Amino acid sequence: LQNDVLSNLDLFALIIFIPICDLVIYPALRRYGINFTQLKKITAGFVIGQRHGHGMAAVVQHYIYKTNPCGDHAGTCLNSDGVSIPSPLDVWIQTGSHVLITFSEILASITGLEYAFTKAPKNMRSLVMSIFLFMNAISSAIAEAFVSLSADPLLVWNYGVMGVLAAVTAIFVWFSVRGLDAREDDRLGTAKLFNSYE
Repeated sequence: LQNDVLSNLDLFALIIFIPICDLVIYPALRRYGINFTQLKKITAGFVIGQRHGHGMAAVVQHYIYKTNPCGDHAGTCLNSDGVSIPSPLDVWIQTGSHVLITFSEILASITGLEYAFTKAPKNMRSLVMSIFLFMNAISSAIAEAFVSLSADPLLVWNYGVMGVLAAVTAIFVWFSVRGLDAREDDRLGTAKLFNSYE
């Protein structure tokens, strides 16, 4: 099984987990009185997927290096006949980090698009959406700065640095939006109270 198969796992997981989140998880949270607002979803997306997903990827990569005969040069490990020597670990061990990053996309990206679209005035929606998507371009440009870490023997550092950056970003996002989130919580609570009297 080629490693490239796992890059498609993200797409399949999105197709499977988006309806599960919309039809099962979010309604269950509401039933239990947990107000999982859009801003909380975005913050949770950074925390769950990026921090834990990249953390898990760093741990898995560490074990790949540890179990490979060539150590931290696993990607270029060849035997005397020039045949690649893989780590004895199953390739599916990487599935967990891909699924967590999928949840990050569901919580942060999809909810972010929804939030940007629903909060923007109708005559500014295209501008707000283009600014939101421009942030993806900035994110990709920042990621380019770390391309030098995306080769043996630095892959553990690559995943670790991305996980730390995501954790710092999650803290920054939460502290910058928590007041707005509290106002939305109050507004939703008032709307529920008003609807209960009707």
